[in-house]
Amino acid sequence: MNYSIIIRPLIGAGIGYITNWIAVKMMFRPLKPVKIGNFTLPFTPGIIPKNKERLAEAIGDSISNNLLTEETLKNTLLSDSVKSKIKENIITFLDSSSKNETPISKIISSYISENNFNEVIEIMENNLTSSIFETVKNSNLGNVVAEQLIISAKERLKGSILGLVGGKAIISAISENAEIKINEYLDSNGKELINKMVVSEVDKISNSKVSDITSKLNNSSINFANILMNIYENFITEKLPEIIKFIDISNIVKEKINSMDILELEKLILFIMKKELNALVNLGALIGFILGMINLLF
Repeated sequence: MNYSIIIRPLIGAGIGYITNWIAVKMMFRPLKPVKIGNFTLPFTPGIIPKNKERLAEAIGDSISNNLLTEETLKNTLLSDSVKSKIKENIITFLDSSSKNETPISKIISSYISENNFNEVIEIMENNLTSSIFETVKNSNLGNVVAEQLIISAKERLKGSILGLVGGKAIISAISENAEIKINEYLDSNGKELINKMVVSEVDKISNSKVSDITSKLNNSSINFANILMNIYENFITEKLPEIIKFIDISNIVKEKINSMDILELEKLILFIMKKELNALVNLGALIGFILGMINLLF
């Protein structure tokens, strides 16, 4: 029996298998450069340890530019399935909140300290006060009140003797004086008055129970779930580019890979590509076997 018919293909298969196995191992090994004196052996360290930073940059850019792009994220976050799930969670939350007897202030204080809570409330009260006060000032309230005063006085004096004898001049003088006095009063005391009302309303809201707020929302004609969904959609549409830029996905991936130990990185790559790398080694054996068979013909 001519054993060379079997031996040559098997030797070829063995050589192909071992060659590809070594090639796969050289992707990760050796971990550090091998030196003989001042001479560094070629192909040391392995391909991945040697090019770890380039690999991290390539993977980071690939994920940022091809996988987690603005368009991809927007399509995902605004897909019907995601919006449906979010709306379902909102409705569930509103239903559960209708039975929640906890004061709003207590819920907030569980996330931030009492001092921070008071600071936030004070800043909010001051901002609301300033905003309302500026709106009132710009609305020229004194003039509006004076005009209404003239209209009301004319209606009352219509057909009377006072209305016929100098009534208009008197009313005009009174209204002008009223306008000046109202505007002066607002300038001096308006902010303080508005602040008292704002503080009172904020205090009522912060001490209200969650169920009270939810009940008002449920009893109103406003569909709060739809409003929140509109806010969500507008937020994703308008702010997603800024969020992606702020997060810097590419840089996060680069830093994560660069911070990984090379053995940890090897384990990750093998976990992802184990079947493919094994197939590459087996393919080497198959090609070696085929070449061994062809060699028998010559």
